[in-house]
Amino acid sequence: MNHERIILTMKDQRINDIMVKLISGEIKTCDAMRLTGLSERQIYRKKKAYKEYGISSIPHKSRNIPTGRGFSNDFKSYIIKLYQSEYDGWNFYHFNDTLEDYYDIHVSDSFIYNLLTSNGIQSPNQYKKRKTSHPPRERKENAGELIQVDASKHKWFYGDDNYYYLHGGIDDSTGTVTSCFFADQETIFGYQMIMKQTIMNYGIPECLYTDYRTVFQSSKKNLTLEEELNGKQIKNTRFANMLEHIGTDIISTINPRAKGRIERLWRTFQDRLYKELKKKSIHTIEEANQYLNDVFIPKYNARFALPIDNTKNHFICLDNDFDYNKELAVFSEHKVFHNSYLKYDNCYHVILKNNEKCYLPTSDKVKVYTFLDNTNHILFNNEWYDLKTINDFKIETKQVITSTLQHEINNSKEKHSNKSPWRKGLPPLVSHNSMYYALHHGC
Repeated sequence: MNHERIILTMKDQRINDIMVKLISGEIKTCDAMRLTGLSERQIYRKKKAYKEYGISSIPHKSRNIPTGRGFSNDFKSYIIKLYQSEYDGWNFYHFNDTLEDYYDIHVSDSFIYNLLTSNGIQSPNQYKKRKTSHPPRERKENAGELIQVDASKHKWFYGDDNYYYLHGGIDDSTGTVTSCFFADQETIFGYQMIMKQTIMNYGIPECLYTDYRTVFQSSKKNLTLEEELNGKQIKNTRFANMLEHIGTDIISTINPRAKGRIERLWRTFQDRLYKELKKKSIHTIEEANQYLNDVFIPKYNARFALPIDNTKNHFICLDNDFDYNKELAVFSEHKVFHNSYLKYDNCYHVILKNNEKCYLPTSDKVKVYTFLDNTNHILFNNEWYDLKTINDFKIETKQVITSTLQHEINNSKEKHSNKSPWRKGLPPLVSHNSMYYALHHGC
């Protein structure tokens, strides 16, 4: 004799008690209708089924039977094996985005989470909810109004213990990643490339929001009272000069929470970008920069950034003939000596015009520009001059200056010695030996 196990819910148990009392005559049909909320016809059908099948007629017949509308077990097993074999340790949401991009599998994030966790796979990113110490700052209303800029130091390449720096910028209004650039160090050139990519893709932004590094702000923070009275001002850095030239303001802060959008962006990139670079077997800066611009950033913006509203766009678009190499050059002022040389970046440079040494008729400071192609130039009287580095110029210059000074000193002594009032009317000076010879020999 087969005994079928029947599991009743609390609602099923209540209906079972009502059916028992109805059949035994303790309650009437109208009472059963009021207690169950069913119609008279439904009560008669349930009463007939209960007399024929007993308690097994209470549960719904389709319970625990697949409806055919869900995903098959083979499909679920394929996703689980794919995660365990190729994407182990990935964020569940990142894994779901990858399924959509590369495998044409479109499922919800909750489905992936429930599927993997129900099979004993824990999410690698389980963050505790923390109390916010201060309310978040509201986003800017217009795109391009404020770009948060920073660099992230991280071991970006799998199997490489060296640290590399990812320079990047994100629009405060839309969350659009405007540009990213890998480099060995956090340098002014990295931020120049950030500006170049941002302008090429979107336009010139109104303002940059940065941390308080010497790349953006001068190390001298305050002036004395006498310096302020004399009209002295803190000089801009070379990068700040470049921003002022193209019309972009700069704001710096020492509090990382003030530019929290790009700080959170780095946390996302250190998870997603690192794993994708590992998956693609990318281990060089050149390959990483190409993957960033061609694949990762467009994919990231399409999924997470808001579209830019043309009515609220403060990016300034430029013509195609905009010279990025020259217009985005950083510059500072340096003094010319001997009308043909100057010292710049701890090296000596000779001034050239058409590959020939030339002389500038000035001893004042001139603007020295470093182009994006890492070449140095001088702008003087609206004309461009080239600079050529001379490695051994320092020693030669010191010798030339020393000999020149000594020659001038000797000439000055001789010139002033003849004009001395003590020398007037005196015979020429003779040596001690010749004077001794003259006294003793009667000469």
